[in-house]
Order: sequence, then structure tokens, then C-alpha cells
Amino acid sequence: MPPDPRGGSIEVRASRFGVKAGRLLCDVVLTRERASGNPLAGVLQLVVAGEGARGVDIAVPLKPIALSNGSHPVVRSSVALPEGLRSRQVMIQALGRAGGKLLGMRVILVR
Repeated sequence: MPPDPRGGSIEVRASRFGVKAGRLLCDVVLTRERASGNPLAGVLQLVVAGEGARGVDIAVPLKPIALSNGSHPVVRSSVALPEGLRSRQVMIQALGRAGGKLLGMRVILVR
């Protein structure tokens, strides 16, 4: 993907999402601006938006995924979705720590 026009010190450069057996399967590739020799520490917060079990549109933050890698971290994870949620999109937020400073983000459609 091209760089996010919003900028940020961490960029989401590629991603793939799918749903299987009530879990969100994700592969995300990040790049860092001016990567130093220090490992990247922080979390990837995924917020899934879609139609809930009662037919109402909802957005649900999932359990944060720890980041700790070099200049091109690749995150592969499987996260449980709330029961009955039919996901449409995922907002990917790279944060300095859970609930911390936003370092980069991207919104991706789930197919």
C-alpha cells in the first residue's frame, strides 16, 4: 500500500484479514520512520466495525497485540471476535502502549 496520507512514525504497508471459526485472522506489515537500532515496543490495537448479533452497527476494540520488532515488523495473529459480529472493516492503530500515543493507523475492509 502507498504511505498513509495522515503520516505517522509507523506505517501500515500491507495487511490481510479474514474470519474463520469466530476469529479474526490478521497479517499486518508495518514500517518505521527513521528506524533506529532500538526494537519497536508498543501495541497494535484493532477496532472491528460491522453488524452485531442484533443487526445493529457496532465497533469493537479487540485485545491489543504486543509489538516488538525491528524496522519492518510483521504481525500475524488470530483474535477472538464477539459472538455474532459480522465484520466489515478493521481500524489498525499502532500505539506506543495500550491506550497510549497514536503512532500510525489505517482502515482496511474485511472480505
